[in-house]
Amino acid sequence: MEDMTVGEGFSEAERGHVAALYWEAFGRKLRPAFTDEPTGLAVVRAALRSDRLLVARQSGRVVGACGFYQAGVGAADLRWSPLRESLSTLAALRATLVLSVLARSDRPGALVLDGICVDHAARGRGTGTALLSAAADKARRTGASRVRLSVVDDNPRARALYERRGFTPTGRGTLGPLSSVYGFDGYTTMELEVRR
Repeated sequence: MEDMTVGEGFSEAERGHVAALYWEAFGRKLRPAFTDEPTGLAVVRAALRSDRLLVARQSGRVVGACGFYQAGVGAADLRWSPLRESLSTLAALRATLVLSVLARSDRPGALVLDGICVDHAARGRGTGTALLSAAADKARRTGASRVRLSVVDDNPRARALYERRGFTPTGRGTLGPLSSVYGFDGYTTMELEVRR
């Protein structure tokens, strides 16, 4: 993509588009936490953290985003307090419990990614590669020695991209009996060593 740029954060005018991309990519996993899809999308829209996202733009339009964890918070702050601002007490409690299974956190020496999403029209054009390169640069700038991510087993295209970019598997996990709730069973944790 000739005129593509990747930078940190998004404007309030871009929030809705970034939320739609994020929900499209991860709604299947997040949906069980909310009473319906419009509620889930609205909560994610409100919870997105501009300071936890690398955003790819082409011709000034958002075409992809890559979240990361910092100080215990990822791309969408779906902890109790922010959920309570958008939902009733009971709905926030339900969402907190359901989402706790998916929670990740910072790792010493690693930039932990919180999802990569690319607009359908921009797939296969280097957007994911550009976001991963920006994540490696962010890791270097923050003193991390590696980038860490997880990929679900039923997303071989994403895994192939990560492997082409030098990520190697470091572990596997499964949701076991909860797989039918979240729409996936197994996942692989992968890491990329970065040189400072």
